[in-house]
Amino acid sequence: MKRLVFIFLVVPVLLAGCSAEKHQDDRLRVIFETDIGNDIDDALALDMLYKYMDQGCIDLLAVMLNKCAPAPGEYMDIMGTWYGYPDIPVGIVRDGTDDPWGQYAQKVVELKNEDGTPMFARSRKSYDALPDAHLLYRQILAKQPDASVVIASVGFSTNLARLLDTPADEFSPLTGRELVAR
Repeated sequence: MKRLVFIFLVVPVLLAGCSAEKHQDDRLRVIFETDIGNDIDDALALDMLYKYMDQGCIDLLAVMLNKCAPAPGEYMDIMGTWYGYPDIPVGIVRDGTDDPWGQYAQKVVELKNEDGTPMFARSRKSYDALPDAHLLYRQILAKQPDASVVIASVGFSTNLARLLDTPADEFSPLTGRELVAR
């Protein structure tokens, strides 16, 4: 219940100043960190973010999955395709926490039409090729202006902890802590 309160109270408050008249440069840059898969709350938060994108209020830079299971990546593809944003980068956690109860995402990706075809369209061909979230964070954050990105995180902190522990690399001369502080 606490997560639902966060999603429905904090996210709208964060974006309350958002209006369709803002120019692209004024849009709030957001990275959504989620353990999507157990239940519907994260999907509802993502629905809100997609609708803010439709209004021109935010720029959803990426979605980072912090649940180590195959279905969340495919579920994110279904969501992005459904809402018309199949090209938003998705990062995944490897060797992270897998919470086996619920498996909402698994049930959705398995849904079939009467002819046996998948019920929901997908845009990606392979989910194994999705990048590690902590590395995708570095790549995206390095390209953003200082103090311009909001990370909305629900679920596990594995990706964020790994990001903070990263050294300088080809994306940025800054360590993970320095990059996040910037």
